[in-house]
Amino acid sequence: MDEEKRELNLRTCMRCRGLFVYSGIGHAICPRCREAEAREFDWVKNYIYANPGATMIEVEEATGVPIHQITEYLKAGRLEIPNNSPIFIKCEKCGQDIRSGRFCSECAHKMSAALKKELEFDEFQVGEKPTRPAIGKMRFLGKELK
Repeated sequence: MDEEKRELNLRTCMRCRGLFVYSGIGHAICPRCREAEAREFDWVKNYIYANPGATMIEVEEATGVPIHQITEYLKAGRLEIPNNSPIFIKCEKCGQDIRSGRFCSECAHKMSAALKKELEFDEFQVGEKPTRPAIGKMRFLGKELK
C-alpha cells in the first residue's frame, strides 16, 4: 500500500479525511472539499460586504462557516475587513488590530529588514575573481616545487 500510495501521491484530505490523488499544489484538500470551501468563502465574502457592521458571530451564524475558517481567510489575505467594520484580527507579533493578513505593516517592515540584514554577506564570505588567466597549476603554500 505504501509503495502504491507514493506512486499515485495519495493524500488524506485535511477536511473530510478521505483519500484523494494530490496534485502537488496547495493544501491537501480533496476536490469535493475544495469546491465546498470555495462556496463557503463566497458566502462569507458576500455577507461581510453586504453587512459591514456584522460581528464574527453573526457572520458564522448567517453563513454556517466556523469562526476559525473565517479567520483563516483573513490571515491568508483572501478577505479584507471593510473600514467601518467592528471586526478585526490581531497582528501575530504585536497584537495591533489589522484588517487582513498576519502582521501589521510596522511589524512586517521590521521583520523584513531583520531578515534582509541576516541574509547580507560579510566581507570575508565574498571571494574575488582571479586577475590572471586560469592556465596555471594549483599551488599549495609551504610546498616547494622540484
